Formats: sequence, C-alpha cells, structure tokens
Amino acid sequence: MKVVLAPNPTGSGHNMRMLSLARQLRTQLPEAELTVLLGSLQPTFTPLFESAGVHVIDVAGTLVDTSTSSHLTTQMDWSTYIGGYVAPAFVNGDRVLGHLAHYRDLDPDLVVSDYNISASMAAAILGVPHALVTERYDFTLHQLDDATLEAGGFEVDREDMRRGREALHALFSWIVDTAEVVLTDKPPVPEMDRGTAVARALDEGRAVFTGPMIRDFPAPGDGQELRRSLGLGDGPVIVGSVGGTTMFLENKQRVIDNYLAAHRELRRTHPDLQLVLLGREKIEAPEGVVSLTYLPDWMPLLQEADLLLSAPGWITVTEVAAMNIPTLFVLGGLGEYHEVEAARRLDLLGYPTLIEPDAEQLAQTIAPLLAGSGAERMERAARAVAPEGSGTAKAAGLLAEAVRRSATRRQAPAAPRSARHRDAA
Repeated sequence: MKVVLAPNPTGSGHNMRMLSLARQLRTQLPEAELTVLLGSLQPTFTPLFESAGVHVIDVAGTLVDTSTSSHLTTQMDWSTYIGGYVAPAFVNGDRVLGHLAHYRDLDPDLVVSDYNISASMAAAILGVPHALVTERYDFTLHQLDDATLEAGGFEVDREDMRRGREALHALFSWIVDTAEVVLTDKPPVPEMDRGTAVARALDEGRAVFTGPMIRDFPAPGDGQELRRSLGLGDGPVIVGSVGGTTMFLENKQRVIDNYLAAHRELRRTHPDLQLVLLGREKIEAPEGVVSLTYLPDWMPLLQEADLLLSAPGWITVTEVAAMNIPTLFVLGGLGEYHEVEAARRLDLLGYPTLIEPDAEQLAQTIAPLLAGSGAERMERAARAVAPEGSGTAKAAGLLAEAVRRSATRRQAPAAPRSARHRDAA
C-alpha cells in the first residue's frame, strides 16, 4: 500500500499536522510506503519526516518560509488577490501538473492533502483516491464579507470579490465532493459555518470532526533543566509566538513590538516575569526576554509556561487545547484576513482573544490571566476544541481505512468485457 502526503506549503502547521498523522499511520499501517511531497521549511521538516519513516520529495527546490514576507497588497480585486495571491499560493497550475507527475511516478493508493488545493485538484483530475485534511470549512474568502476586509484596510472591488468567492466555493465544493474522506480538527459553529462545503459534508456524514491531529504529548520533564537550557530564571514565564504565515509583515512586527512592550509594563509589578519570544527571526532581546526563531518541539516549553500568547493558527490552537495550556490569542490586525475566522470562532468558543491590540490593552488583558482569572472558561473552550484530547489516532484510523478500501478496489479483478457490456446495456 502506498500513501502520498501533501501538506499545504503556506505554513508550518500544515507540515506539523501531516507529520503527526504520518507517525500514526506508520503505527497503524506498518507495511505502507509513505511519501511526503514537501514544499516548505524543508531543512526543519525533512529530518523529522525521515525519522518517522517517510520518504521526502522536495517539490519546491528552494527553501520556502512564508513567515518572512508580506503576501498581499491593500488592493483586493481579481488581479491582485486571485491572480497575485490565490493562484500562485493555492490554485497553482505548475503545482497541479507537478503533483500529477508525482502521482504517475508513485502510483499511490491514497493521496492525503492537508488543505493543499493543488494536490487535491491533481488527485481529482487523475481519479486517484484522495482524502482532505482541513481546518478550513471553505476557502477563507467565502467566510468573510467585504465589510470585514475593508475594516482590515483593504480597498475591495466588491464585484471581483463576489465572483472570486463563488468560483473558489465551487472549487472547494468539488474537492470535498470527490474526496474519499474529509477530516477536520475544527469544531463546527453553525452560525459561522452555514453554507460551507465542509459543514454540508458533516451534515451528510461524509466528513468527520476528529479533534486535534497533533503529535504525542511529551512526558512531564525536568522544568528546571529546561529553564537552564533556555537561560530562564525561576519566575513566571510567558511564551509569545507569532504566526507561520503573515499577509502584511508590519502586522507581525506590531505583534512582536507589543509583546515586548507589554512584558516591559508587566515587569513593573512582576519583576521576575520572563518572556520567551518565538518570533521567526532573531532579535536583540532586552532583559527578561529569550528570543528564539522557531522551536519545532515546543510542548515541553508550553508545559512550563504560565501563559501563551499566540496567533490563532489552528494547529497551535489544537495543540494548546489538547494540553489545556492557558492561552490568549492575539491577531495582529484584520489585514491578517486568513486568521480572522479562527479568531472569531475562538472568541465564540470561550477563549480570550484580541484583534490588533495596543501594548497597554495587551498588558491589561494579560495581568488577570497570569493571576488565574478565566481559567474555567478556557478549560471549557479547550474541551470544545479537544473533546477527547488528541484525535490523531482516530484520524489516522480513518485514513488507514480509506487506504485499505482503495487498495482492495485496485486489486479486484476487472469484469470481463462481455459482462461490462451486458451491465451497461
């Protein structure tokens, strides 16, 4: 049995979720050949996939890191948004053809796409059985109105965006309809998801909410040793993380600046408060701050943290929910339109959430959370996202069933020509 994994190359979370599923598939289908078509953060994730027994094919050829540049302009029309962003990032003809070629070479029983639209399109075109793993219930644009985009600073051509929404919704619906199975780690919120492709598939029983598709939790470690390794003292620890994909680099910088300013303000009353900043790039760290670019395995650090500040990237949401880590979700601005839907969902589920806060508002929100305020509300929100803790084994089991079904169909002898003709008649 052969499985091809195709994570979306637009963020580290897609790679991490696919890696987690690959590890479980290796356990549940030890005889299967697993290959990942890796298109981003290759130096970080290649050894991780290889250690999980997955053959890696670099489909980008050069290092791709979507956290280090802006991806949109403030003009949102067909040319700038569809042509300038969606087509190269998602509905990419070159990638579709590349995946078609890889499927021809690899002959998989199942392609597992983690919101990799080009990979899903190629599988559907070729008739290769495919599974869709997604935290998106539809294309993001379909769940945001023009007023929200304009509030984010975009100049919106409303007619172009109407046509874009309809076209993208039709494409996503086709992918969902042709999939063997659709798996989502995002709990449905009816008032947000009505009319989306995945909500319809959930209603029809063709999609499954699995809960978090995440790596295994580490056993509680030596907190003091971790602190020593990072140069941390004995005081309370805040972890501040920025997202893996940014639409406007200035929003990412604003979040980093506000993390640092809020930390500085909070140290007036908590002089031993420490901040571990995961900022995707090294900065000159002031007193009480440890600056790291990226931490592939941050779970031991989260176990030691008193509070996490994070962009509402969904793989992060699922990890912290399953671990029940106190978290304040911070969105740098409505211009980061790809995470507005997640921020709104988290707010409805009960997590504390801020959109484009200034440093003073951020500090004022952090202070009571450090004192334990809102803990019960966050626990309820965590249970909504992770009702059974990790859902990785469940998700991998559903994928394994899909692989077996596909392999069985392919091994079944074809009906004799005369029988096929008679049946057709």
